[in-house]
Amino acid sequence: MRQDDKIKKLFDQSKSIALIGHVNPDGDCVWSLLWLGRILEKQGKKISYFTPTTPSKIFNFLPGIKKIKTKFDYKDYDLLVFVDLISYQRISPFADTQKKYFDTHTLIAIDHHLDTAPLHALTIHDTQVMSCAELIFEYAEKRRKKYIDKEVATALYLGLTMDSGNFLFDEDHERTFTNALGLIKLWADKTSIIDNIFRKKSLNQIKFLSLLLNRISISKDVLFSYYDDKELTKYHLDQEEAGYGLSVLQNIDGPKLIVTLRRIQNMIKWSLRSKNMQWAKGKNTTMDCSKIAKLFGGGGHRCAAWFSIPVEWNFQQQREAIIKTINKGLPK
Repeated sequence: MRQDDKIKKLFDQSKSIALIGHVNPDGDCVWSLLWLGRILEKQGKKISYFTPTTPSKIFNFLPGIKKIKTKFDYKDYDLLVFVDLISYQRISPFADTQKKYFDTHTLIAIDHHLDTAPLHALTIHDTQVMSCAELIFEYAEKRRKKYIDKEVATALYLGLTMDSGNFLFDEDHERTFTNALGLIKLWADKTSIIDNIFRKKSLNQIKFLSLLLNRISISKDVLFSYYDDKELTKYHLDQEEAGYGLSVLQNIDGPKLIVTLRRIQNMIKWSLRSKNMQWAKGKNTTMDCSKIAKLFGGGGHRCAAWFSIPVEWNFQQQREAIIKTINKGLPK
């Protein structure tokens, strides 16, 4: 039996399903999770929703967000489904001490990141697609189209636009535009998403942006800025709200790569965003952020990636050394 047929059979036969998103869930993860669940609930399935950390309050404008729990219950589900992740690493608060549980349960992983799935998992995995929401839409459109209502289409459109930067990242990505058009034809509420996600900004988000702008440094082809987790607390922001600052930095002309450093106690999380985002067929002009992140044990995909490292010596010297390594790895 083909893997695609096995996956369909598992979804058809399973009555109790746990949908699991990654730590610090972004818009693609949250709404892919909730609305894959809605499609399955319409088929009479009992669905539970989990992410290791609480989703951002910026997603509260769409229904269903309160269904997501941050403590996994380890019940004997018929099926586990990873959404917007494929490896245990991205659900470490759930899996680090209970790996055997996940190893011994039937698992489907739906993801678009460059990562490795557990050996027993069946996967819907495509690193060439911009978002997990697109994978779910493409899968559901072929096999469950009658269950895609306006709310499902709106949520999947949100996931698509979040991971594409409202189409900033996909200058020649025909697949993303085709999927977006398909969702709009299914009455996705595009206006609500633009108003609530891309236009509405709090005063504290603007103040935080000012902090990032004042800390900008440029080293050859890399623009970078930094902040401490304590500063998010000061401005009453969560990580998704802080992401607005990153999107503004990404529009600054000149550097090929935008890097933000987030210090979390004795760890530094590095986020990478590519400035050269060409997806045209036959061209190899896209800077692959995931390859840079892998140099430091991280992951992600072409346009966005990340890695975390401990603070080992003088923070400024360590930062400069890593930026130098990144510059060496950039395409000329």
